[in-house]
Amino acid sequence: MDIKNSYAFENLVAKIFSESGYTVKQGVQLENKTGDIDIIAEIDKRKYCVEVKYSRITERAMQRICDTAESNKMIPLLVTAYDIDEKRKEYYQKQYPDLIFVDITNLLFAVQYDTELHNELVASLPFVVDNIKPQEGFIRINSLRHDDYTNSLIKEMEFCKAGKSFARTYEEICGGLLKNIFSEDLTLWREQQKSNKDLYRFDLLCRIKDGNQKTFWSIIEKYFNSKYVVFEFKNYNDPITQKEIYTTEKYLYSKALRSVGIVISAHGYDENAFWAAKGCLRENGKLIMLLETEDLIEMNKMKVDQEDPSNYLLDKLDELLLELEK
Repeated sequence: MDIKNSYAFENLVAKIFSESGYTVKQGVQLENKTGDIDIIAEIDKRKYCVEVKYSRITERAMQRICDTAESNKMIPLLVTAYDIDEKRKEYYQKQYPDLIFVDITNLLFAVQYDTELHNELVASLPFVVDNIKPQEGFIRINSLRHDDYTNSLIKEMEFCKAGKSFARTYEEICGGLLKNIFSEDLTLWREQQKSNKDLYRFDLLCRIKDGNQKTFWSIIEKYFNSKYVVFEFKNYNDPITQKEIYTTEKYLYSKALRSVGIVISAHGYDENAFWAAKGCLRENGKLIMLLETEDLIEMNKMKVDQEDPSNYLLDKLDELLLELEK
């Protein structure tokens, strides 16, 4: 189990409860030694003992949360990142009549009008949600926020200045824009990973979700043998050179299923950078795609127009492969 994504999922569930009007406490240690509680959510003098499972639920987990809730005079509630089919849910409800179940269909319904929460939820999952239909459940976010999240991110990027002083800001905005368009396609979202005894560091590492059938990501998995994608963000005042491309290449390692890198630059690339990227692909089979900030913004505008941003990357890949010399 991915511990980091498990914690992220638990924090997100706490945030959803908070947005729904609950007073929330996390990681509560009980004095009577009946076990710890992931979340205590309170509203209208009712306290809910919440167990959060990033994996599929088990009867042992159900019994545990019911016992803990009973011992502490609370209402048991179990949240899972997976879908519980109706027959199984009916069976569980008969076995544990006091237990409230919240699965991924209910969470998707709760965050459907909050783009930021929706992105966080979907990005934390190891699987695609294309075929999962949101269903109303126990959690409801009462004040639906029809926010303009995408355009606000784009505005932040447009106001971000180039240069070392704003490098971290640029990375954070790039990460937000990427998660906004690819939360349904990618998971992990691991930032600032060191490699090679701290000599090199890439900005963001993502994993292609299981079951992703979109053409671009299928090509990456099948033909480049890459389950992971490295992202690099370059907020330089000048165009990127071949030196930065060869540094990115060092992060790519085919035996680790990590053969693809995507670089995003604030001020483009010089001619040698494009030649270096083509050389990495031609000689070593490592794909390095060179994008600019405007490309990232354009893909986010595609999402607003309900188009698939991965098709933008597919067009870029077609262009690169068609122009590749021997």
